[in-house]
Amino acid sequence: MELNNNECIKIQSALAESEERFRQMADMAGEWLWEQDAKGYYSYCSNAVRQILGYSPEELIGKHYTQLLTAKDQLNQQSYADTQQAFYGLINHYRHKNGHLIQTESTGLPIRDNNGQLLKWRGVDRDITARKAAEKQMRAAEVKLAVAQHEIHIAQKIQASLLPALPIKHANFVVTGLCLPADQIGGDYFDYFFSGEDCLDLVIADVSGHSIGPALFMVEARSVIRTQATRLLTASQMLSLLNNFLYADLNHADYFITLFYLKYDLKTQYLSYANAGHPPPLLLRQGATHCERLDADGLILGISEQIAFEEKKVLLAAGDLLLIYTDGLIEAENAQGEFFGLSRLIHRFTCYASYAPEQIMTQLLEELRQFCHPKVFQDDISLMVFKHL
Repeated sequence: MELNNNECIKIQSALAESEERFRQMADMAGEWLWEQDAKGYYSYCSNAVRQILGYSPEELIGKHYTQLLTAKDQLNQQSYADTQQAFYGLINHYRHKNGHLIQTESTGLPIRDNNGQLLKWRGVDRDITARKAAEKQMRAAEVKLAVAQHEIHIAQKIQASLLPALPIKHANFVVTGLCLPADQIGGDYFDYFFSGEDCLDLVIADVSGHSIGPALFMVEARSVIRTQATRLLTASQMLSLLNNFLYADLNHADYFITLFYLKYDLKTQYLSYANAGHPPPLLLRQGATHCERLDADGLILGISEQIAFEEKKVLLAAGDLLLIYTDGLIEAENAQGEFFGLSRLIHRFTCYASYAPEQIMTQLLEELRQFCHPKVFQDDISLMVFKHL
């Protein structure tokens, strides 16, 4: 059916009106719509190009599309024009009118005549500069996090290596211990070692807070203890020495340490001890139903430059059990905000008196988990069990 002249005019007018509405909508959308001739020269640009590249549409008409690209993209993007195939999601790097880099995501479609001959290109560019900058920041943050996690993993291994790896099983006694950090790295510390031929030292400590800072003070405290132990100091003398070494560092960093120090004489079977503000260990005598709390006067390390530490001693007999722990054990809370508490700990400890030291620790931790049902504990938890044979 042939169209008369008036009908052709109406169709052309409708097409022009439709195209104008489309371009107005494109300008409102903020995406840069463009048309290029078959050779890649701009024949139309929407107003959004002002916002994206800083140029007016008139400034780009007649320019080749490669003129605003970076030198690298000028080489890479030429292949898309040469193949005359549609492209989608192509990343372009432009220079803004004021010189800074702009990244866009570009889609282009070839427009052909009935014979397949290329007439022009029609496409759209969307500014993704902010998105790419955010992605770069996220990647940098992910790398930084991965490095930090790797360093923490190394720190975990180092910290774990500083704690006793195995129990000590002697003709006179058995002693074992463990530490559960609340975070990946904790501020709790325990140790047991021979400081002389007939002397076993036991120490447990809790640096305020947890994570990297307290862990560093834990390492510093351990270094002082291990290097000075050969001097065969008494328990109270060791605490005084520790306070003198650590006071300035702790005071400046706003940390403090609670610590309990014990020395067991294998010949006399006396256990001497001194306390720096730490929860007193529990002594359960063979056949007894109640625990004794081993306590002595002494302030927390790091709160005063001069501290006097009281020293006490107790004679051990066969079958006596000693539980040494940090406050994370008794201050663990359940969903109702109730503490595990000292009374519950004493009761459960006496119930397991006939067990081997390692089994006692396992049972106490299982009791704690059943009480709290935690995903993670809120504080570091350390404990040692000493059994006199």
